[in-house]
Amino acid sequence: MVGSDADHPLLLAFGANLDPLPNLVHGLRRCHQELGVVAISTVYRTLPVGLIDQPDYLNGAVLIERSPDPWALRALLRAIEAECRRERHPQSKDGPRTLDLDIALMGRRVLQAPPLVIPDPEIVRRPFLACPLAELAPHLVHPLLGATLATLAAAFGPVPAGMQAEDVATDVLRRAVMP
Repeated sequence: MVGSDADHPLLLAFGANLDPLPNLVHGLRRCHQELGVVAISTVYRTLPVGLIDQPDYLNGAVLIERSPDPWALRALLRAIEAECRRERHPQSKDGPRTLDLDIALMGRRVLQAPPLVIPDPEIVRRPFLACPLAELAPHLVHPLLGATLATLAAAFGPVPAGMQAEDVATDVLRRAVMP
């Protein structure tokens, strides 16, 4: 099922810190097969949030072509995470993970139906979400805040603390997912 124009652009956030590159390759290839990946942001090495005694993360975002119903999309993303042996621990939301795929924005769509909340409320608090999203859709206006993604990302400064561009990981993902 394809969503309405109001659901575009569809932006997903990704991250991993357990065997991250192979898991991200697998997860984003599956996203491309199922949804059509149009673009992949720069990949950033980021420090863990919350539970700090764990490896650094690789984080970024993808622009998606097809936009299914949000609930069907969430189920698909969880299935892809499960293929990479993702384990969810409610008591440790910030724990290490093999793959994390989240709906960040679906155009102008607003959905407040926990556990599904669109747009992702963490965009304004976490530069590793805001910066890759702004790279892919700088002029997209956040439907609740009325600010562009570029403006939201700029609030974190030119080089957000705890983030470092990973050119090799970026190149590997782009070549593996969109050859």
